[in-house]
Amino acid sequence: MFKYLLKPLFFLFLSVFFITAGCDSSAPPLGQQEALRTYTEFADGTHRGMFDPATEEKGYPDEDYDATTAMVINWHRMPEENSELDSRLRYRKVHPSVSTWQTANGESFEFWYREERVNRVVLTGLQPGSVYEYKVREEGEVFRFQTMPSSLDERPLRIVMTADHQSPDWNRFAHDNARMAALQQPDMFIVAGDFVNDEGNVSPENAQRWARYLDQLYNTEDGYFLYEKEIDGRHFDNLVIPHLSVLGNHETGQRNHIRWPACVNTGMQEPGYPQFVAANWMQLLFHWPYSSEGFYSEFHPGHPNMDPEQVREGFGKGGFGKLSFGDYLLLIGLDNSQNWEGVPDTGLKDWEGNLITEQWPWFETHHSAVRQDQWLKNLLEPEDGPPAGERYQHILPVWHRGLFGTVRLNMSLKNRELFSNWLPLLYRNGVRLIKEGHDHIYTRTVPLNITTEQPENTTIEKVYYEPSTWELTSNLSEAYLDEYYAVNTLVDVNTGEITGWEYGGYYSTYDPEGMIAIGHGGWAAGRRDPGGRGGGNAGLWFVDEEKGGESFGGEESFHISVVELAADGLTVTALHPDQLPAIENREDPEPIHTFRWSQPENAWLSYDRDTGEWKAY
Repeated sequence: MFKYLLKPLFFLFLSVFFITAGCDSSAPPLGQQEALRTYTEFADGTHRGMFDPATEEKGYPDEDYDATTAMVINWHRMPEENSELDSRLRYRKVHPSVSTWQTANGESFEFWYREERVNRVVLTGLQPGSVYEYKVREEGEVFRFQTMPSSLDERPLRIVMTADHQSPDWNRFAHDNARMAALQQPDMFIVAGDFVNDEGNVSPENAQRWARYLDQLYNTEDGYFLYEKEIDGRHFDNLVIPHLSVLGNHETGQRNHIRWPACVNTGMQEPGYPQFVAANWMQLLFHWPYSSEGFYSEFHPGHPNMDPEQVREGFGKGGFGKLSFGDYLLLIGLDNSQNWEGVPDTGLKDWEGNLITEQWPWFETHHSAVRQDQWLKNLLEPEDGPPAGERYQHILPVWHRGLFGTVRLNMSLKNRELFSNWLPLLYRNGVRLIKEGHDHIYTRTVPLNITTEQPENTTIEKVYYEPSTWELTSNLSEAYLDEYYAVNTLVDVNTGEITGWEYGGYYSTYDPEGMIAIGHGGWAAGRRDPGGRGGGNAGLWFVDEEKGGESFGGEESFHISVVELAADGLTVTALHPDQLPAIENREDPEPIHTFRWSQPENAWLSYDRDTGEWKAY
């Protein structure tokens, strides 16, 4: 198996060498096929977290560049007669100065079940705060991208976030959200999982779904995310909005919720416990974080419950990583749909009381080869350097499955280890904003802190969650229900009101200066409502409107989130697609909410549209 794991590592190291060494000004010929669709990403080689140089496992060694000086160019086109030209492009800097054309050779992949090729080049040694152009055909169309600034003192960043497209069809909301997102002219577009519901399965239908998704955004004829704008008084067209993808549960396995067999009946032979499916599509179509970090999850081909028919050789790496932009932004993508955290659960049962290991004896022994909590700890608090909270102005974590959502059993067995292993680390390092998705509703939590001391005048009481789609059997003991279907709430001894939560010795309570998580109403997926699907009752505390939280479903919850990062703080605006006409007419849209973290005031502020003033959150 070790030999098998090294094979994709070798080819990626080889490709990075040729990508770097293959850039010159001699202008070898380009191909004859024009790009059908093209999209960009960021690349990052520094401080990758966890790497064992002795075995060359669990990641790749640091390289001397970060995401302000490296970009990934992806383009799909029909194959060239000479396959050596499939992944060749030419690029140059055009602002603030003009450089000579250089040629880069990258990688080329079969787009499964489709005729065209997926081509990718990683460009390093770029200048921050610059505009570059590239072409893949000698006399073909020219496309452009903008590298990020060296510092937020040069200019602020604008990020558009969404989640849960979750449909092969594009309805009116999807088109309006795409248009609205493009009109923001963002520096990056982040999708927090659940793209086209491919369940990780490699099939002609899923190939068509992915092609449709990318065509809507990046088709070279009419994609929403190729735009034009003025930069320092110069006009540039065909600018490409960078795309960042984070794994969702609909990218990682059959029946989606494969990490929690307590949600299924193991006594049933059909359909039985779903097999693992590698996130092949994501790694095929996107570089970050699937190839940039190079971590393996339990979804490598040697897993005893892997679906061999859904694995392509060289594909199936884990889906978590980071991008560092100078000293002002550390963007972290985490995967809480497939990787295991903490120690293995022992004695876990399904909802009829059957031991999981009776049918799947591997369950307690085959954890992930790499735990994200260990990687995150090393990334944020390395033994040989200062913590990330002292190095970066902003740390922005993004994941799919909502920890704070008010739908489903988010607070109980599915996310317990994440509350204990992720959140304290993030809070200690000054995280102010967290982005998640999955619940298909609009969610904004109250500001939260995390401490190791129980607040005064509180007692701990258990709150039980009942699943909405099955009945818990009487075979499950009270002690078992306490462990897996209950959470510890902090209750005020005088009023009896819930004031927070306890997980693994950490206490989460309301704090006006704490961190806020924003969920998502999706892009085109069906809506849900707070408190449904077995996830209501005590979870609604996280969105207490009196403390600045909010949650709602229905068509009103469709939206995009616009995050602006500046040297003095960050601003978050949620926009419903009904505001598209106002944006197109260059009018001031009416947001669902606008709030910001002010670094000078060390406080959250909310914007009052009636008075035009920022007020205490």
